[in-house]
Parts: sequence; structure tokens; C-alpha cells
Amino acid sequence: MDGVIAAWIGTHNALNSYGDDHRQLRAPIAAALTRRRVEAMVPEIESIVQDVLDGLGAHEDVDLVQSYALPIPHEVITRLLGVPSEHLPAFSAAAAGLFDTTASAEAVGRSMGAVLAILDQLVASARDRPEDNLIGDLVRAADASESPLSNTELRDQLMLIIIAGTETTVHAIGTLLVHLLSHPDQHALVSSGQVSMDVALAESLRLKPPIAAVPLRFAVRQFEDSRNGEQFGEGEIILIHLAAAGLDPERYADPERFDVQRADTRSLAFGYGPHVCPGAALATREVVIAVTRFLERFPDARLAVAPEQLQEPSSFISNGYRSIPGRLA
Repeated sequence: MDGVIAAWIGTHNALNSYGDDHRQLRAPIAAALTRRRVEAMVPEIESIVQDVLDGLGAHEDVDLVQSYALPIPHEVITRLLGVPSEHLPAFSAAAAGLFDTTASAEAVGRSMGAVLAILDQLVASARDRPEDNLIGDLVRAADASESPLSNTELRDQLMLIIIAGTETTVHAIGTLLVHLLSHPDQHALVSSGQVSMDVALAESLRLKPPIAAVPLRFAVRQFEDSRNGEQFGEGEIILIHLAAAGLDPERYADPERFDVQRADTRSLAFGYGPHVCPGAALATREVVIAVTRFLERFPDARLAVAPEQLQEPSSFISNGYRSIPGRLA
């Protein structure tokens, strides 16, 4: 494998592991992202959101991705995870390249090299002086496990948490704003309190999850698909299209309609089973706070273009919008 696929399967982290190996790699992440820890982060997330909102106040026309959805996860990473702010511009640019499935193998290689170099610095610094942040928690939890993680394993874990967590949260914020701003009736149900923002987010994630597909999965044993009889051999490559699952007409009535009162909004947006995302609680809190506070501050905000005119990423991994032109008044 080379190019973007290699960037996703060439790391040894909780995403690309199975069985006992997966449990060992996942445990430090779960320990660092407990619900108690996430709830303790809420005041800081609220402060970050208010700061970003204050920066929007003087502008009528804005790009809701670059000016709002993107800065919030970036600030969360800087303040709560412990990524120094001076690393963030270079890191973000390189990380974005790992989601561009149209990029050349050379371009992906450069992005991967830049990301790993910065992460190596973070791991070395955290090993020397673990601080009171998420990276420090991860180092302490990894060192306390029965099989302490190497620096390389810690680096690959951080890559999973920081890169995947940022990209998904940006798209989740932007997409929920698009869904609510383009459906006034649904927006009214949420703003009136008849439907919670958490429920609206679940419906948004079902309809357009921030990750469309994760390359790659591999069959760990031979098996047969019980629905269609297709056979899969051990080691065979599988690409699961998570975004398609939420549009299954056998599961959801009128699946392409955004309906915050839908009876069943469960989806695969945060994964499933042993691989369910350990950062789901943090991402949910970020998105709910960001979208709630935005609509409170700008109740008359609207999209500047029709939803079908919004640009999507050059990626079969990311699923969201590159730019969301909006009008605040």
C-alpha cells in the first residue's frame, strides 16, 4: 500500500488493532477520556466557544467552517490536550493532507512525515514532564498499564486522537449548522426546547456522519455475509461505507429527510462494538455547545447559498463541507 491508504493502515493504534492488542491500546485512551474528565472540560469548552463567537460579532458574511467550526476543536486541542499553539498551523495543514484521497503518494508522504515529526516532539516532552492535560493523562495511563506503550505506540495513539478527533468534530459542527439553518421547522423545534440539541445532533450524524469510510478493515477470519451470502476470506480487504448505513431504507423511513423527531436516530457515526469511539462524549459536548451557543447568539443566521451548492471535501474519508458561507444578520 502507498499514498493515503498507507497513512491510515501504517500506524499501530486502537483503530488498527484487534482482540487483546486492541484492548491494550484502547485502555489508556478510555482512561484519559472518561465522562468525568469530559464534564470537567465543559467550562473551558464554553469559554472557547464564547471567544470564537465574540470574534464573529463584527462580521455579517462569514465562512462558518473557517471562522467557527474549525477554530473551536483547534482551541480544544491547544488548551485541553496540550498541543502547543505554535505547532498547530503546521500540524493542521499536514493533517488535512491525510484526508485528501485525491492527493499523490508523494504529497501524502510529506504530510505524514510532518505530522509524525510534531507528534514525536509532543511524546518526548510529555514523557519528560507529563502535565495536567489529556496528553499527560494518556502518558500516565499508558505507563501504568501491564504492558507500557513505547514512544512510537504513544505517538500513533496521539495521531488517532488528535487528527481523527479534530476532523470529525469540525464536520459535525458544520453539518449540524447546515441541517438546522436549512430546515427552519426543525430549527424551531430545537430552539423552542421541544427537541434537545443532543437529539438533533444524533439525527445529523445519521444523515451525514463526519466520516464516510475508514480505510481499511481486514477480515480476521473467514465468514459469510448472512444477508447476501457473500464470502470473505481471512485477511481480505474490506471498505465499510459508514455513511451509507444511515441511509438504509430498510432501517429508516424516508432516510434522506432530516427529522429531529425521528423515532430511531442511532447510527454508526461513532463506530460500533469494541471499536466505538472513546472520544464520542467529548465530541458530542463540543458540538452541542458550539451549535447551541451559535444559534443563541445569532438567531437570524442563515446560509448564503443553497445546501446543494456547498463544497464537499476531496475525500472518500471525510464527509462534510469545505466551506459554509453564512450570513449572521
